Amino acid sequence: MKPIRKAVRTFLINNNKVLTIKYNDGFYDVPGGKIEDNENSIEAALREFKEETLIEIKNPKYAGNLIIEYPDRIYDLDIYLTCEYIKTDLNDNWIEINELLNNDKLLPVIHLLEKSYYNELINLTNFKFHFISDLNHNIINKF
Repeated sequence: MKPIRKAVRTFLINNNKVLTIKYNDGFYDVPGGKIEDNENSIEAALREFKEETLIEIKNPKYAGNLIIEYPDRIYDLDIYLTCEYIKTDLNDNWIEINELLNNDKLLPVIHLLEKSYYNELINLTNFKFHFISDLNHNIINKF
């Protein structure tokens, strides 16, 4: 049985741009991380976003759940969406959604910005999606 990690990811979207994390290996993600034993998923979303970006978000709304299944592990992600944040001078992590989607180094959660998923995300439909990914983060199947 594959280990399952319960975590969160939060999309901060404003003016057709999304705030991203770009890792040293060049892959893009949105802020988030593991839900600690002493917190619920909304608390984790707020904490992780601030830890990773130094930006305090406001009123994140639950959008749905995404399972990302790799050959050796599973991520069970609660997905949040917000457009409210306390402004900072950190603008270098914003990227146009279309520009981001044209990048070939995307972690699977970023694919929720694609047209086929975007309305579900933006309209907070309480979606449930399941992506199967290889070890190089390429999605090989979507449910």
